[in-house]
Amino acid sequence: MLIGVAVVSLLSVGSQPGRTEVVNRIVATIDGEPITEHELRRYAQERGSAGVSESVLLDALITDRLLEKEIKAQGISARDEEIARYLEEIQARNDMDAERFEKAIRDQGFTMEQYRAKVKSEIEKVALVNREIRARVNVTREDVQRHYDAHKDDYEIRERVRVRGILFAVPPGASDEEVARERRKAEEVRDLARGGRDFGELARQFSDGPGADKDGDYGTFSQGEMESALDAVAFSLDEGRVSDPIRTSAGFHVIRVEEKIAAGYRPVEEVEDEIRETLYNGALEDRFQNWLQRDLRERHHVEILDAD
Repeated sequence: MLIGVAVVSLLSVGSQPGRTEVVNRIVATIDGEPITEHELRRYAQERGSAGVSESVLLDALITDRLLEKEIKAQGISARDEEIARYLEEIQARNDMDAERFEKAIRDQGFTMEQYRAKVKSEIEKVALVNREIRARVNVTREDVQRHYDAHKDDYEIRERVRVRGILFAVPPGASDEEVARERRKAEEVRDLARGGRDFGELARQFSDGPGADKDGDYGTFSQGEMESALDAVAFSLDEGRVSDPIRTSAGFHVIRVEEKIAAGYRPVEEVEDEIRETLYNGALEDRFQNWLQRDLRERHHVEILDAD
């Protein structure tokens, strides 16, 4: 999404005969540099943070300022081509041509130069985090195995069946005669299948249902995922057996159970990438928060000033 910002004017300085009252109080300092109440309000409006407490907003603003200081100290600077590429990606994601994109920026209170500056700042923050955090987070094979062992129930697989089927469709409101005719056709095809005719060939020839052009392949299902009448029969049949016609809301099905897959657990090799990503993201967040709250703040003097 586009970065939303509302540009607002600073609050005016109130005046009374004989004295001037400065409304713009200082709410915090970083290395002696002030953060004012006006800056905090503007920060809240730029981020659409209505209803967020002042303490939470101030903490976020302080974090942003600390990141900016660290970016400057480490000499991190986004290149023009990085900024241009990022702008192109935003434009493409929002399906806009250049004219509409620039209008959307203006509608949010930005000039293009101001918006480029915001994008530059975001790219530099990502570069800082990558340098300080990502390169220092590592998830080992042993970490993955420990997580898998501790959460094995999350990777349980219920019994499944792979089913092929032939559907003889019965339209809503069909007469008793039409229903009987489709049932007879289903019984005849059942007998052909049980007599040794290739089930896939029969599906291609007779089926009105899904997968007719793929030898009647209905797919693989866990219990409860098919319509109840089909489900009950499919899980009661042995592999390779062909059912009697099964009446459902769509008509009559003749099904063949191709494979029964026993319950068990997904092997760790199959879920390793998924676990690794979960652990990596968790470790990244923990390290980032520790870095923000401990390492980064210890490098600077932050003072929060109470209101009078």
